[in-house]
Amino acid sequence: MVRIVIKAAICDNDTAFIGKLKNCIGDYFARSDLAGEFALFSSPVKLLEADLSAVDVVFLDVDMPEMDGIEAAGHLRRKYPDVLLVFVTDYIEYAPAGYRVDAFRYLLKSRISQELDSILDEIVDKLYIDRSTIQVKSQGDDILLPLKNIVYIEGTGRRMVLVHLAGGGAPLECSGKLSELECRLKGRGFLRLQRSFLANIRHIRKISSYTAYLDNGTELRVTDKNYDQLRSSFLSWKGSRL
Repeated sequence: MVRIVIKAAICDNDTAFIGKLKNCIGDYFARSDLAGEFALFSSPVKLLEADLSAVDVVFLDVDMPEMDGIEAAGHLRRKYPDVLLVFVTDYIEYAPAGYRVDAFRYLLKSRISQELDSILDEIVDKLYIDRSTIQVKSQGDDILLPLKNIVYIEGTGRRMVLVHLAGGGAPLECSGKLSELECRLKGRGFLRLQRSFLANIRHIRKISSYTAYLDNGTELRVTDKNYDQLRSSFLSWKGSRL
């Protein structure tokens, strides 16, 4: 069975409600054979200071004293354009403002038991039932990884690769060869920078002086032989998304 991991952030100034929502989402994950990871925030300021590059969905209270959820969502959308935003509120009249930040759904606090499961069903469909993921095998488990979370993949010279993920931490050891993953990811925004590295263009800030500079601070050497072609592909891919 494929193990799906969903990374969620919850931000609400009511810490008791944070615990309640986390438990409800956790119950859904358990019933659905999903794995969940949570980042919890009682302040939108702290939320915006955190590295959320590996987060799939943010549950965000609309009415908070330091900064309202709509304003916080605007900052999140500019920094993390692919993250799903679910506004959690007591007041449905906030809904029109959500269109400005491409809110995925609204969840009324008074109707969690009636609405949460269907919202989570839609989140799973949005995240995983499309071409935005790749299935890998790690330590005997089949895992679906969102492509946006992969920063780069490193070959080891064995039938094993190291998948470096957004958000830091130890790389994920996965079975297979780098050339095999290169074929599977063809046309999906990855560049073979050299023999040992396959990088996600989404996480490349620039390519210059035969070096790829990634958004996590990593610098990877680019092969001399195909440098001009790789740099052209990078600029073309970036330009098509402006």
